[in-house]
Amino acid sequence: MVQEQKALTDGVLADLFWKLRLRLEAEGQQDIDIHQLRKDAAYREKWLRHAAAADNQELNSLSAAIRQRLKELNQTIGEENAASSKNKYAYWLAGAAAVLAAIGIFVFSGASPQPAAVPVAATPVSKRAEIPQETSKPAQTLFRIHGSNTVGEKLAPQLVKDFLKSQGATEIALKKTDVEVEKYVTAMLDGESVQVEIHAHGSSTGFADLNTESTDIAMSSRRIKGEEVAQLADRYGDLSQVNGEHVLALDGLAVIVHPALSIQEMNTATIADLFSGKIQNWKSLGGPDLQVKRFARDENSGTWDTFESLVLKPNKLELATDAVRFESSNALSDKVSVTPGAIGFIGLPYVRQSKLIAVSEGGEALPVFPTNFTVSTEDYPLARRLYLYLPATTVNHQALAFVNFASSHQGQRTVETTGLISQNIETIRPPVTANLPDDYINTTRGAERLSVNIRFESGSNRIDNKGQRDLGRIAEFLSKNPDRRVMLLGFTDNVGDPGANSKLSADRAKLVGLEIMKLGIYPTLITGYGDAAPVASNDSEEGRYRNRRVEVWVI
Repeated sequence: MVQEQKALTDGVLADLFWKLRLRLEAEGQQDIDIHQLRKDAAYREKWLRHAAAADNQELNSLSAAIRQRLKELNQTIGEENAASSKNKYAYWLAGAAAVLAAIGIFVFSGASPQPAAVPVAATPVSKRAEIPQETSKPAQTLFRIHGSNTVGEKLAPQLVKDFLKSQGATEIALKKTDVEVEKYVTAMLDGESVQVEIHAHGSSTGFADLNTESTDIAMSSRRIKGEEVAQLADRYGDLSQVNGEHVLALDGLAVIVHPALSIQEMNTATIADLFSGKIQNWKSLGGPDLQVKRFARDENSGTWDTFESLVLKPNKLELATDAVRFESSNALSDKVSVTPGAIGFIGLPYVRQSKLIAVSEGGEALPVFPTNFTVSTEDYPLARRLYLYLPATTVNHQALAFVNFASSHQGQRTVETTGLISQNIETIRPPVTANLPDDYINTTRGAERLSVNIRFESGSNRIDNKGQRDLGRIAEFLSKNPDRRVMLLGFTDNVGDPGANSKLSADRAKLVGLEIMKLGIYPTLITGYGDAAPVASNDSEEGRYRNRRVEVWVI
C-alpha cells in the first residue's frame, strides 16, 4: 500500500484529486472532502470506485490516472528503500576500507617487516563490484530542454522519465538544484550515467537559449512569435512550420478566485477590467464589498503572454501596476486560495484549492468551464496549446526521439497523468444548445463527436500544424474502431456573405475529407453550416480563428 505521507505531499495527486472533486460535484455529488481524499485510503477508494463505475469518460479517466499515480508512488517507495539499503552497505564498505587502509599504512611504515595480507574474504565477492570507483566519468547530457514553466514544472520531468524508461534506462531520478526551476533527470543507460537538463524560466527564455545554442529543445506555452522566427531562421530555418513546431499538450488558461467569492462566471471583457484596475471592488459585479487583489505570472511566462493576448490586448488594456507577479504557477495559485478578494490566472493543472470561473467571450458565445473536452476541441475561450520547438536540422538523435515520444500515444498518456489535456482521441455526446441549427441537431442525433477540431492557418486553406498531426490520430482511432463511420461538419466566422460562408465551410470540410481519404478513411457525410453555432466571439481575430473549424463526428 502507498504510504499515506506520499499521498499527502505529492503535487500530481493533489491536482488530480482536485479535478476529481470538481467533476464529482458537477455530477451532483456533494461535500467531497479534498483533504480526506488525500489522507484516508478507504474514503479515497470509495470515490475512485464510484468514478470508475460512472457513465462519464472523464470520471473514468481521472480514476485511472489517480490509480496509476498511486502505483508509481508505490514503485518509488520500493526504489527508495532499495537505494537506502544499498547506501547503508556502501557506508559499511567505506568504513571497512578505511580501516584496512590504515592497517596497510601502519605496516608499510615499518611496524612489521612483512606487508599485512588484506583479508579479501571479509568482503563478499558478490558485493565488491559495488564499491564506488574514484575514476567514474561525469554524467553525459543527452539533451537540454529550456523554456516554459508551465511545461517544465511537472510535465517535462515526467515525460523525460517515461522516455528514458522506454529506452531501457534504470535508476531514473529527479535531481534538483539550488535554483527552483532548474533540475536534471538522471539515469543509467547502456551502462553509462546520463542526464537531461531542464530549465523552466519562461517561454521566452527557451527561444533565447536556442539562439545562443544553450538548449536543444525550447518548450513554450504560447506559439513562437514572428520576431523569434526571424531571429532564428538563419540558424534553424522556419520554426513555425510543421517540421519544427510540435504541439505537446493542451491547457486551459484558468481564471481563479478566492474560494469564498460568490461569482460563478465572467466574460473576457470583465476579466480584463478586473486585471487592469478598471474594477476595484467586487461589489461592482454584484459580489461582496471587497477590494480586488490581482495576481499574475511574470513577464517571461508564456502563461502571461497568452493572457495578455487573449484578454488584455483585445480590450486595449494593460495589467494594473499593483498586480503581484509570480514566477511559480503553484505559488500564485496558493496565494489566491488564501487571499480574500483575490483573482489570478494560471494553467489548468495549477488551480489547486482556488475557485474556477466559467468564461465567455460575450456576444452569442455561452460561458464555458474548462474541461477535458472543451479544452481538447479548443471551444473553451482561454484554451491554449503547449509546444516543443526542435529545429528540423538537429543532429541530436536523442532530442528527436524524445519529441517523437512526447507526441506518441504513450507520451500523451503521460500528459494526462500530469493534469494537462492530451491529444489522444476520445468521444463524447455534447449537450444540445439553443444556438444550434435544426439540421445540425438532426444530423448529429445519435452520433458522437471526436475530441478534436481541425483548424486552418489564418487567411488560408492550409490545415494548421496541429491539424496535420491530428489527421494521423483520427486515422489511428478509426483503425481501432473499424465499424465507426465519419462525418465532417464545417464552420466559418461571420465575416462576409452568409451564402459564401456556407459554401466556404463545406469546401473546408471537403479539404479535410480529401486528406483523410489519403489515409484510407472515406467519410459518410461532408457538409458545411457557414457561420452558425459560433464557439467564440467574432469580434476578435482569435475568436474568428476558433470559429473557422471542421468538427469530426462518428456514428
